[in-house]
Amino acid sequence: MSDVLHLRPSDARRVPWKNGRGFTDELALWPSNASFEKSDFLWRISKAAVEESGPFSPFPGFERLLVLTSGAGLVLEHGAEAPRTRLERHVAYRFSGDWPTNAALIDGRVEDFNVLCRRGSARAEVEVHAGRVELRLATSRDEQLFLHLLSGALETHHVQSIALAAGESLWLQRTHGRELELRGAGTALLVRIRAP
Repeated sequence: MSDVLHLRPSDARRVPWKNGRGFTDELALWPSNASFEKSDFLWRISKAAVEESGPFSPFPGFERLLVLTSGAGLVLEHGAEAPRTRLERHVAYRFSGDWPTNAALIDGRVEDFNVLCRRGSARAEVEVHAGRVELRLATSRDEQLFLHLLSGALETHHVQSIALAAGESLWLQRTHGRELELRGAGTALLVRIRAP
């Protein structure tokens, strides 16, 4: 028995940024009875568009992973906390939600993929798979997997065939030792989230 959710863009929840400067599409949040507004969640996966340069919302107590998914680039500054960093497309960047963060657009609008993990309660890693994609996925104890397809198409056979289109996601909460095989072509982001 497995617990695998096939999520479509319409399943995402549109949430305003804490600083009021934009909106985020919330793709997944854990545990299921938590909410972003109450800040009682352990982890959250989302995507957003950055339309203008300016400050990021603070998330004290959380670690952040950010992947630029479209656009020319983004420069992040954290004051004295860390060096100025230019984000490149499809390269994960980890930083503390406690740090003051200001973003500068290189050449217009960008889109990004975000993972928030409560420090000491969850830890995430992001893998980028591009081109011909062949994945065998299975969760281990205290682990969940989230795969988001940026472009292309993937297909799996898991009880019944699941066809994954661009903008859609698979959330593996439990696989009980069984592997889920995905094949196709495109660009996919795979998030592995573990309890420490």
